[in-house]
Amino acid sequence: MALTNLPVHRIVSTMQSANEWLLALGAADRLVARTDFDRQPEFAHLPSIGGGLDPSPEAVAALHPDVVIGWQIRASVDLQTALQPFHIPVLSFETTDTADAFRQLARMGALVGRQPQADSIARSLRGELAAIHADACREFSAPETVFLVLWTEPPQTAGGGTWMTTLLETACLKNVFEDEQIPWPTIGMESITARQPRYILTSRGDTIGKRLAEFRAKPGWRDLEAIKAGRVIEIPGDLFARAGPTLPAAARAIVAERRRLAGR
Repeated sequence: MALTNLPVHRIVSTMQSANEWLLALGAADRLVARTDFDRQPEFAHLPSIGGGLDPSPEAVAALHPDVVIGWQIRASVDLQTALQPFHIPVLSFETTDTADAFRQLARMGALVGRQPQADSIARSLRGELAAIHADACREFSAPETVFLVLWTEPPQTAGGGTWMTTLLETACLKNVFEDEQIPWPTIGMESITARQPRYILTSRGDTIGKRLAEFRAKPGWRDLEAIKAGRVIEIPGDLFARAGPTLPAAARAIVAERRRLAGR
């Protein structure tokens, strides 16, 4: 169903990044629901639609949204089909690279009538990321290799051209599998061992060092030189998995972890 009436005033979004863009745009009040992963205080009063991938169409329709925002994956297609009887339009977004992230920001700005604010946020974020990159490369000189862990069994990572690879480059690191053309490839442990990345980057556990202890208990992983030497970069999961306004914060967290591991 086409979306014709802009700006919209009632939004259900299954994407945490879209919700964060709305918050940055000063339009969080347009949201009428949240996901279980939207932990910001500004969203605490909203009803949850669950994890976000498979919300109940009836529960979504009961919120009377002007539009539903979702991932460009099969689950969103199924949701769009299920919402057709309710005449609720669904907008789906792909977030593979940073260009996708900025396109989503622009579209969110248009949806809520905040295009100038979206343009200003985009300029600010690009400036922040460029400054972080320049400072990191001055501090650390040549980029060192890193394996970014999305999943451990089997190992999954980010390929070349993804926003996660760009984030690593911003922190003056080199994705050891940037030659992979698939955005989110599964990698054999033997391939990781053969490339021996200088660092392993993963989401943070309950405490710093927890992930390192877990890796040292896992066959294959514990044989990597980075694990033996304790070179595991751990950043908060909320920064690790979202291509939104927290990208500069994620880059700074990676740089801070590099300093910690270097004893600076």
